[in-house]
Amino acid sequence: MGVAEDLKRLRYQGEGGDSKANVNRLERLIGVPLPRDYRDFLLTHGGGYLDAVSPCKAPNPFDDAITVTRIHSATEVIDLLDSEVAPRNMICISMGHDSMTGCLSIAGLDHGRVFALDVRMRYYWDEETLKNLPHLAPSIREFFRLRDADKLPERPWGYDNCYPMAGSFVEFLSRLRPTGS
Repeated sequence: MGVAEDLKRLRYQGEGGDSKANVNRLERLIGVPLPRDYRDFLLTHGGGYLDAVSPCKAPNPFDDAITVTRIHSATEVIDLLDSEVAPRNMICISMGHDSMTGCLSIAGLDHGRVFALDVRMRYYWDEETLKNLPHLAPSIREFFRLRDADKLPERPWGYDNCYPMAGSFVEFLSRLRPTGS
């Protein structure tokens, strides 16, 4: 299945492709070329809305699925470049419910991969915070048990609040599922 089919399946409400000038400006500002599949997506489809979920590929504090309600346009990505939460080699490409942000790695060993960024930084929640949240899903409780036992999969320094979702932007789109399906 291709990108156009994935977007149709997801009922993506796109706002039209970004201008080449905006995409080029984004690349100038970040200092590196965008991964080809993401660049092509911006130029062809641009930002838009959807109501979808994406599974993570690792234990996480989100009950296993990340909501995605918007994929950002190039202009929106530019506006988010000053994020103090995202690792320096990532750009914020989507948003969802409950402070979920999708990030795309633009440099390093994980170039082109998509991550869920938890801007609420739940990884650092302490025992007292968890005690005050008695209705957390079992998978979330298991995440914290693994964290406390130092049994979470190893991640690069600075990725404490990043959880892998896909190996590429196209794979990210293909893994998304409409909410309720």
